[in-house]
Order: sequence, then C-alpha cells, then structure tokens
Amino acid sequence: MTSQGTLWYRFCRQLYRIYFRVYHRGAIRHRDRLPLDGGVILAGNHVSFLDPPLYGGACRREAFYMARDTLFRHPIANWILRSWNCVPIKRDGGDIAAMRTALRMLEEGKAVLMFPEGTRSKDGQLQEGRAGIGMIVARSRATIVPMRIFGADKAMPRGTSIPRPAKLTITFGEPFQYPFPENFDALRGDALKAVYLDIAREIMRRIAALEPTP
Repeated sequence: MTSQGTLWYRFCRQLYRIYFRVYHRGAIRHRDRLPLDGGVILAGNHVSFLDPPLYGGACRREAFYMARDTLFRHPIANWILRSWNCVPIKRDGGDIAAMRTALRMLEEGKAVLMFPEGTRSKDGQLQEGRAGIGMIVARSRATIVPMRIFGADKAMPRGTSIPRPAKLTITFGEPFQYPFPENFDALRGDALKAVYLDIAREIMRRIAALEPTP
C-alpha cells in the first residue's frame, strides 16, 4: 500500500471514529484485547454496510478488509475501497487469488477483517459460519480475535441508504488459536471440510458470547 493510501486510510478512520462517537453515541469494549502486531484474523458479525469501517475505526491498528468484487466496478468506488485497504473477493467462492492475498497479508503480519457468516444477516441475528474462514485459519494458523457490533442492524437495516442515530457498541473478544487435531495434516475430503466448519462454528460461538456491557 502506498503512503498516500495509508494517509487516506488514517484520515477516514478518524472521521469514522468521530461519526461513531457523536452520531451513534458509540462505545468500544475491550479494545486492548487486539494484539498490536502479528497476523490476526478479525472475525466479526455482519448486519450492515456500516460494519467494515466501524470495525476498522475501533481497532488500535490498521485493518485490511475483504469485500465483494461487485463493489469495485465503479472507478471512484474502486479507488476509495482500495485506499481503504479493501481486497475484492467473489461472493460465489472459489476465488483462489483472494484467498492467497488474505494468506499473504496474514503472513506479513497484518490484521485482516473477515465475516464468518459470509454475508449480512437479514434479521440482525447471528448466522451459521461458513467453511471459507475455516480454510484460511487452517492454512495460516493465525490468531483469531472475535468481534461483535451491536445496534448496526437498527442504525442501517437492509434496504436503507441513510444511517439512523441508533446507539452502537463494538466488543472485542479474547484472542485465541484453534486447537487442530494431531492428524489434521492427513485429513482429506469431507473430514477436512468438517474441521473447516468446526473452526467457523467455534468462531461464531465466541462471537455469540460477547456482550455490549463492560
């Protein structure tokens, strides 16, 4: 990323922090749980288009994002998203290049925001985690930090384009590493996918345990 892009990211992050605090009376819980260095997967629930920048603004370090490729089609949107550390991925999966990019960023010691549910929740409730994040965890062996945003489904529900002044809270969970079985490297096929799904379920379980209160 260029120095110009980094400056733009920091400027926008500060704007979102002000917006979060003033317009949404925002609160951040346990921000200090996020390690300040090393490759980290930031695993958050997803209920609104507000989630990515607000999660990024809540972090004590620069975060990188995975966003669906259709958002990058317009030249201006493409420039803004890329300067905001966004990496395009295909919603239908199978985007090997995007996965390699995520793995490379983790290997480089970056914090990468991912949504285990794969898409926004329709009703604000947590959904099942998908195997894709499990695969990235398995290949990177990165530390995972669960995150949960509360109130974003009320601040900007599906079908709306202007945020409402609903109160928002972002809570960070304790960082953890998934305990892989001893025979993991020998697993193939359905047995391997079962581990990927178990990783996703464990992440969602830890997200579900987070609360908006101190």
